Amino acid sequence: MASDRLETGKWGEAEAAKYLQGRGYRILEKRWRYGRGEIDLIARVGRVLVFVEVRARTQEETGMGLYYSIGRRKWGVLRRTALAYARGCSWKPEALRYDVVGIERGRDGSLGQVHHWQDVGAIGDRVRL
Repeated sequence: MASDRLETGKWGEAEAAKYLQGRGYRILEKRWRYGRGEIDLIARVGRVLVFVEVRARTQEETGMGLYYSIGRRKWGVLRRTALAYARGCSWKPEALRYDVVGIERGRDGSLGQVHHWQDVGAIGDRVRL
């Protein structure tokens, strides 16, 4: 079971990266770690630094449930991890934001629906880098 979830997660991250690249995002990092935190994808679109949380599920668990599966504690870890990355960034982003990409996977392993929620979660207003 755990290996199925891990395999689905890796598949979802790869599909999310392809989806974002097709929309003009430049993927900078995959599975970037800092302390106990991990950001699934870090991307750049224009002068905006985007931290992406990927949620991949089978088609039985879909839609907004993917977005709401991110709890308060997870948002805190994501925020600290994102700020650590942003502070070490070699260029000065105009803005920081979180996106969530939900990927649905069919029973046959095929790509189902992709949900993309932009500019969600709180990184903090006027963060000094």
